[in-house]
Amino acid sequence: MASPILPCGCLCSIPIPYPRGGISYSKIWFGNRTIQQICSQLNAKWKGGLAHLDPDVISASLAARPAGWRAAFGQSSAAQGHLKKQNVGEGDLFLFFGWFKRTEWSGDKLKFVSGDPGRHIIYGWLQVGRVVDVNGPTPLPADLLFLRKHPHMEFRKVERGWNSIYVSSRDGLGAGLFKELSDELILTKQGADLRSQWRLPPAFKSILDEKALSYHSKSGRWSQNGGYIGLTAVSRGQEFVFDGTRHPAAHEHYVGLIKNELKKTHTCKHDA
Repeated sequence: MASPILPCGCLCSIPIPYPRGGISYSKIWFGNRTIQQICSQLNAKWKGGLAHLDPDVISASLAARPAGWRAAFGQSSAAQGHLKKQNVGEGDLFLFFGWFKRTEWSGDKLKFVSGDPGRHIIYGWLQVGRVVDVNGPTPLPADLLFLRKHPHMEFRKVERGWNSIYVSSRDGLGAGLFKELSDELILTKQGADLRSQWRLPPAFKSILDEKALSYHSKSGRWSQNGGYIGLTAVSRGQEFVFDGTRHPAAHEHYVGLIKNELKKTHTCKHDA
């Protein structure tokens, strides 16, 4: 199901299921409630189970963390092969997006707003400080021992092919979640029939000109209207990559959003 935009405007990304081995949804926290509690209200058929907590960017998501914990994101199989081919590494920036729908209170119960089809929204980021090849022979260094509990390490025997973990930078942008919804985080064009029909900022003009987003080289996927850039994103797509050095305007657009987020002091009643 979609992840909820809570009535307070906060973005609560729901981790995907991971029945091969993971962590119980009842142990993952968002504010003062667990993901299990939130999802049980939103979907009467929700059965809970085990989650793949990845990307894992907020320390407070779990009650206890290993010493030296840092945010991290794992990827494997063809998706990791694509990142490797694109030379994604230290200093590069991940933006995480997902499918979100608005919610509202019905008495003391949380529910999705009827008729809301949802939209793709950017909800978090991670600047890479270190790349760990999980299949490599080198043991983890002392400062990365916390990765033993990361799902791509703990359950590495069930991950296929390439398998790497991207650890957040200690300085710079680090990693985090955008605390609440804003128009600049919404990818889906307003009124679009499909959530994969995106409206990107004018900063993407050079990427439009060169069709320089991986998996999106076909001209028919791109358009321009009033300065904004239209894109029909690949369905169920992930790991779309562009070169931030070659296309600095698009890169700096999102760096600016992250820097503004890092300046905020945000409190919300869902944390109470």
